[in-house]
Amino acid sequence: MKSTQDLPLANTPSHTANKDANQFTVSKLPIDRETIASRRLLEMIEQVELLPAPGKRTIWEMLLDAGADAGYLRYRDPKDDCFTVFPAALQFRITTAKLDGFLIIEDDPENRCFRLHLQHEEGIGMHTIPKQLYLRNLASEIYRLVDDGVARSHSSACKLIADDAGLHIAPIAVM
Repeated sequence: MKSTQDLPLANTPSHTANKDANQFTVSKLPIDRETIASRRLLEMIEQVELLPAPGKRTIWEMLLDAGADAGYLRYRDPKDDCFTVFPAALQFRITTAKLDGFLIIEDDPENRCFRLHLQHEEGIGMHTIPKQLYLRNLASEIYRLVDDGVARSHSSACKLIADDAGLHIAPIAVM
């Protein structure tokens, strides 16, 4: 796992959201699952990679269509065994007609759901989507916020997690 400081400048994904920027780590894809400290973060990554989204694709493919970086992932990885102010989260740079900025998918351990945060490229603050999102509505809400109907190539897409031991979550039916 490499932090932003460890990446050569040319390989550092440009632009980060303002929110808790120093709490996020950047890693080249695919990520070795052994380097992830948080069980919840690992589950979030697997869910983004495998859950179906509108348009006969996964959430990960939908995010790639929305301009997410296919080579790197920015994430927040708190340790499971201690209290943390910042929960597990994934951050994606989005460039669509609907959003030119950042999408953060954040774990909400207290309510056992997810929160979404948006930040526009030129914006200072974050906009938090005032909904509790569960697996059944996560993909449809991300679709509503970022998808502009443009299909981009997935041929250069990496898997998010290096899969040594097979899939760890059961496939979920299309919503």
